[in-house]
Amino acid sequence: MSLATDLLAQATHLAQVDKGKPKQANLRRSISVAYYALFHLLIGAGASCAGSKLNAAGRATVMRSFEHANMKTVCSSYAKATAVGGIPARLSPLLTFPIEPALKNVAEIFVELQEQRHLADYDTSAKFDRLEVTALIQETTTAFNHWQVIKAKSNAKIFLMDLLLRKSWLRT
Repeated sequence: MSLATDLLAQATHLAQVDKGKPKQANLRRSISVAYYALFHLLIGAGASCAGSKLNAAGRATVMRSFEHANMKTVCSSYAKATAVGGIPARLSPLLTFPIEPALKNVAEIFVELQEQRHLADYDTSAKFDRLEVTALIQETTTAFNHWQVIKAKSNAKIFLMDLLLRKSWLRT
C-alpha cells in the first residue's frame, strides 16, 4: 500500500474509533489525515510525472517542492475551469477543454479538504460530528477513485506539473 492509501485508511479509522460520542481530537485528526492522504496522492503522482527514473532521494526532493498554498490556488482554478476562464491565459493552451469532470472533482475536494483541515487544526472553537467527517472521508475516497480514472490523461499530467510549477509558469 502507498502512504496515501494508508493515510486514507487511518482517517477512516480515526472517524470510527470511538464508540458512542466521538472525541473531537479523533475527528479533527481524521480530517487532517484525510487531507494529507489526498496531498500525498497528488505529490506522489507529481513526482512520478516529473521523472519516472528518479531514485528515492530524487523523488523525495521533488515531493518536498510542492507547496500547500500554491496547490490550493491551482486546484481552485481547475475546479472553476472553463474554456474562457478559471485557468490563467498563459496556461490554457496546455489544456484540452472541457476539463474532465473527474479532474475538476479532485481539485474541488482538495480545496475543501484543505479548508476543513485548517479549521480542524487551528480553530479550537470549531466542532465536528462523525457524520460530516465521514462525508469528507467519502469525498476523499471519491477523489482517489476519480484520480485512478483520470491520471493517465494529458490534462491530469499538466495539472500535476501546474501544482508544482504554477509560479514559474506565470513568470514573464
